Amino acid sequence: MKLLLLVVLVMCGLLTYNKGKAVKEEKALMAEKEEYESKIASEKERQNELKEQEAYQQTDSYKKDLAREAGMVMPDEIVLREQDEE
Repeated sequence: MKLLLLVVLVMCGLLTYNKGKAVKEEKALMAEKEEYESKIASEKERQNELKEQEAYQQTDSYKKDLAREAGMVMPDEIVLREQDEE
């Protein structure tokens, strides 16, 4: 009878230990899952921003802005520049 009780107690101890270990692993996996979900969300947001930028780069407005940055002007525009003081 004592031997049976000892076996039962050892089994209970092993089950408790394994359950605690499983709970720790589950928490670690849940944290990892949340991290990956956060990364996915930020990458989706970045993807949307890139799509918007790509759409803007297809517009005439973008081309005009790019030309202005390069120093070009429209044919009907008058350019006023400051005169260098000597």
